Amino acid sequence: MEKLNAVERLLAESNKDNVALIGDGLTKQHFIELDTFISTKGKLYESQVRGDWNEEEKKEEPSDSPIFTTELNDKIMFDIRSRLASIFESGIERSYMTDRPDQIKEDLLKRGDDYYNQALKLYHQELYEKALLKLDKAFTFTSQDINYYVLKADCFIQLCDFKSAILTINRLLSTIFINLDKDSPNYEEIKTTLYDKIAFCYYMMGQTNFDSLFYMEALESFNKASEMRPDNLTFKVKSISCLFSMNRLSESIVLMDKIIDENEAYKNNCSLFVLRAKLNLKANHISKCFHDLKTALKIEAENREAKHLMEQLEETGEQLRNGALILSLSGRTTDALHKITGAISFNPSKPEYHLQRGILYKRMKDFNSAIDDFLIGLEKINEYEIKDKELYSNFQRQILLTYNDFAIQCYEKRFYDDAIVLLNKAIKIEKKESGFYVNRGDCYYKKEEKRFALLDYEQALEIEPKNEEIKDRVANVYYEFGIEKYETKDYEEATKNFDNAIKFKPEKCKYYISRARTKYMSNERNDAQKDICISILLEPSNSEIPGIISRLFINQDLNEVLASRAMNEAKEYLKSKHIQTAFDSTNEEDKTNKEKKPKREMRLHPSLLEVDKEKQENLDLINQKRKIDQMIKQTVKINFDPNVPRLKPMTSAKNKSTNSEKGYNWRKFDIKLT
Repeated sequence: MEKLNAVERLLAESNKDNVALIGDGLTKQHFIELDTFISTKGKLYESQVRGDWNEEEKKEEPSDSPIFTTELNDKIMFDIRSRLASIFESGIERSYMTDRPDQIKEDLLKRGDDYYNQALKLYHQELYEKALLKLDKAFTFTSQDINYYVLKADCFIQLCDFKSAILTINRLLSTIFINLDKDSPNYEEIKTTLYDKIAFCYYMMGQTNFDSLFYMEALESFNKASEMRPDNLTFKVKSISCLFSMNRLSESIVLMDKIIDENEAYKNNCSLFVLRAKLNLKANHISKCFHDLKTALKIEAENREAKHLMEQLEETGEQLRNGALILSLSGRTTDALHKITGAISFNPSKPEYHLQRGILYKRMKDFNSAIDDFLIGLEKINEYEIKDKELYSNFQRQILLTYNDFAIQCYEKRFYDDAIVLLNKAIKIEKKESGFYVNRGDCYYKKEEKRFALLDYEQALEIEPKNEEIKDRVANVYYEFGIEKYETKDYEEATKNFDNAIKFKPEKCKYYISRARTKYMSNERNDAQKDICISILLEPSNSEIPGIISRLFINQDLNEVLASRAMNEAKEYLKSKHIQTAFDSTNEEDKTNKEKKPKREMRLHPSLLEVDKEKQENLDLINQKRKIDQMIKQTVKINFDPNVPRLKPMTSAKNKSTNSEKGYNWRKFDIKLT
């Protein structure tokens, strides 16, 4: 190595006059001249170098010594050429600054700083191209100064050559900056400055492409700028603008959602919510637009843009609601439903809209959707703190009516369990509505669970004690209980059930007939006679009466039955209960006819025409009474034959007309809430 250094010193001494020229920058011509110089002065180099060459190498390789003593070794030539090549590849500073004395190094650095200062002066004079030329000369002396790269990048930025500026900064980051110590005081500051410059260049490139309508290229540049500076909101908004300009609304909304959700600071930015509201409105997501505007107004109540958009939405919603009302009154329920759905989209904060749509769903028999709307409306009353008791009661009433109508539909389709579940929900909300208990009782009755049915009927009767329909249901259940006990020969319990049935509906003939049979089987003949007499007075044409009366009034004709003590007691009983008999209705008709007759003037000698007319009236009255007697005799045919078989037992409750198609007339019990 000492001999190689000696060669370099000879090169330097022989070319002292050219050092200043080399300082301005080496060229290929320099390399050719130096190569020629080596060839012509080879003997001098050999004599100087080989004079003190390693003696051990000579001893080890005696056969490899050159034939001519002035010939240069290949190793020496390779080392010399490698040294010279390194000068031209990396600049003069690599050879001089590593191998030259400190004084030469300082001179070269000073020369580079002079060119840098000249470039900086030209930069301030806005002569950016000349500044770049000076910087190129400065880089010849040293390429290790960060300020040179920064100034060069600034010159490119001022010349709007953003790509060259980015390349310059990237070269700095990948070469010099990467070798810097991270613990140095200015490391983070320099890094931030460089990243800001790159982000700015990408932003300017994106804005230029955006203005030129090259949205895809602009989007790519804005995304790169956002990667360099993730906390910069402007870059992200610009990316959304590019997506929006390309009609990629869904992607722009997704990006907007990501921006707001990932950064807590942006959740208090009113402008972002207004921007997302506009995007949702453009994408026809009206409800999301409304909620974004609502949030924006919570953050900044006086935001003009948000208020203006909100007023437009509310006005459109009200117009759609009025249109739905008109269509609903015209019977166009489906069209009205579409209108009111649109109104809810434009203004979801109005519970009245849900009330109106729920009523339309109920009218269309879509009870599930109706109930959902009513419940949503109640939630919005609480959410928006609307203090309107009438509106709240309307929702409650509509929910109850919907549960009841839904239950009636299930009842008609024989889904009794579902109907009971719905009525349970209705009763849970309103416990003082008798119609719910009656309808649930009807469902239990159809399921043959008469005990539960009776409990519901009695509960309904407590709420409405004078309701005749409820009394009729209670009496009918007791009547069927009595029939079941009669079939099992439990006559005492059967009598009690028939007593309860008569208690609620004392004008029903069949209850007295059944009790008469039960008392006859219990050897209570007098009470049985009284019951059958009541039956005759209530319904003389009943086909079950002749089979029983022949057992109770043995060897008695019709006149005796009509004049019996039991008949008198029956009349008194019905009179005390204010129950009208079949004969009373006939007498009332006669009395009415008499009242309608004009009063005849009293004369001493009436005319013959008046006498004949009065005679005819008397004959008509006699004939009418005869017809009544004949009707009773025909309907009540008394059998005096003692060999007539005894009273046949009653038919099974399952074969009774009560459970047949012609039996008890069950009707849906609609409720009318007030």
